[in-house]
Amino acid sequence: MKKAMKKLMAVLLAVAMVCAMAIPAFAAEGGTTAGTGSITINGAIAGQTYKIYRILNLEANEGFTAYKYTINDVWADFVNEHTDVFTVKNGIVTSTATSNSAEVQALANAAGKYAEDNNLTADGTATAANPTVSNLPLGYYLVVSTPALSANSLCSLGTTNPNVTINEKNGKPTITKQVEHAAGSPASANDATVGDTVKFYVTINAIDGKPENYVMHDKMDEGLTFDSSSVTVKRGEDILVKGTDYELNTSPADGDTFDIKFNHVNTNDVFTVTYSAALNEKAKVGTDGNKNETVLTYGDSGRVTAEPTKTYTWSFNIFKYFMDGNKEKGLEGAKFILYRKASTNSESENEYAVMDANGKIKNWSSGENNATVLTSPEGGKLTMSGLANGTYYLKETEAPQGYNPLENPIEIMITAESWTTSGTPSAKIEYKTSTAEGATFVEAADGTTVKVENKTGTTLPSTGGIGTTLFYVIGGGLMVAAAILLITKKRMENR
Repeated sequence: MKKAMKKLMAVLLAVAMVCAMAIPAFAAEGGTTAGTGSITINGAIAGQTYKIYRILNLEANEGFTAYKYTINDVWADFVNEHTDVFTVKNGIVTSTATSNSAEVQALANAAGKYAEDNNLTADGTATAANPTVSNLPLGYYLVVSTPALSANSLCSLGTTNPNVTINEKNGKPTITKQVEHAAGSPASANDATVGDTVKFYVTINAIDGKPENYVMHDKMDEGLTFDSSSVTVKRGEDILVKGTDYELNTSPADGDTFDIKFNHVNTNDVFTVTYSAALNEKAKVGTDGNKNETVLTYGDSGRVTAEPTKTYTWSFNIFKYFMDGNKEKGLEGAKFILYRKASTNSESENEYAVMDANGKIKNWSSGENNATVLTSPEGGKLTMSGLANGTYYLKETEAPQGYNPLENPIEIMITAESWTTSGTPSAKIEYKTSTAEGATFVEAADGTTVKVENKTGTTLPSTGGIGTTLFYVIGGGLMVAAAILLITKKRMENR
């Protein structure tokens, strides 16, 4: 008896060598309740159904000091037909199988066909949504995936391992990609000002049963400049070491911006890759966005693609004009600079735009003397571009000859309307010309144009201004002096 049981356990151990095929299992004693176990399909594929069949029963005494395998009645014909593998004597099943994988594979294929031909009812069913089947009686199990992804196979568990996890070799790893929309807030898209740093996040789940040759490929549009020093790779919460755990290639032959090759990958590993890029002066302005694409290649020819991210940047137009009767007429020769509040939130600091000749942002400077001055051409129209969602200030540093300069900067607010990579995102441009309390924003003409009027003539004090007060004070003083002189003269004449 003991010799027969040793033979059976030997073949079951051999069967375990093909567990990675992720199709069947042999469950043993124990489990969530006495005498039961569980089977979990790790990496179960959406759309697949995993049917679990018990071929042999495992019977044992209370302490499992003695046990035996018996035939599950619905599988009796199958077991009795396969005398090349099973020997049945006095109801007890033993095995004459060897560790030959071809022999085990043939048995698994035959078991799957038998279950299908005889329309057997499964003892349990697992899916991607519910990959664990619990409270299974102890025994020798077959798990078949439908639709079939590969030939059936068998694996076994000893009596000390009642809870089985089977890796679905045919499952695909997953990859997701996001970009930081606000601090600590990843999204599918964002916007930025030229010169700003953009942060990306990639998550890779290695859920295939035999993860090999994992390479992450990343490709950026020319409007994004990759910062190779910003790369951080984690497995779970552990930071990996470049050159040991992964290789970073910043000049790959495939034309990517960079590639990351993972040197060691285990089933169920979760990798998080973070890195940054700067939005540069080549950035696309408007609704096209600046794309960042990521692909994972694995195995011999496997490939999964993440949804790409987009980084948008916006523009607004300026129309410098004067009123020629009732008609707005473009005004040449007005000079402007653009600034924003510094990221330090200091009230005393501003950042000034350094632009190219077309008004596209190149970077930002802390000194006003470094700001690029743009001059309105004939027709009075200018464009400033490469700007993110936020508030900016347009300062007229010099008015055309004969015209009054603006007393206050024009406050301009850009509000992005959408953050998705699909559809058509947009940005709303609003502005106000007064700094007085209660001044409100108005929407830009045609959605993009900030209208700036210059007036000609002498600037006079307005009602209630200090100039009027001075007139009142000086005039009143002169009147008092004149009255005193008149009274003094008359008194002298009367004498």
